[in-house]
Amino acid sequence: MALTDQQDHVYWIERDKIGIAKYAPNEDKDNQFTGPAVGKAITLFVVKEATALTTDLTEVPGIPEEFHDALIFRAIQRGYELKMAQDIKVVQTASYFRAGFEKAVKEGKKYANKGRDGSSWHIKHHDF
Repeated sequence: MALTDQQDHVYWIERDKIGIAKYAPNEDKDNQFTGPAVGKAITLFVVKEATALTTDLTEVPGIPEEFHDALIFRAIQRGYELKMAQDIKVVQTASYFRAGFEKAVKEGKKYANKGRDGSSWHIKHHDF
């Protein structure tokens, strides 16, 4: 559970859903959490998750195009890792593609944590 910028509201994420409630710590247990007021506008800033890939080769991944190479690096790396059981000489080649994949993942994380105007943002969670 985390507090919002308004100290009397809390939110939590469970089973791919978000719960939002008004929190009154001085009330008895049955009345501590109440739903937000009817008609109150709620704005959520989220990062969309990509859908799982299938064997359909015409399907376009749900990630930005500049990170499609990361998928290719990972697939090639896994291929070489599977081949290592037969030929130990391919370890260096697998490591090369792993490094390319990890670099693309770092760039992807930077991209995901930036506003499109170049600013970065951070959500602070509070555990109870």
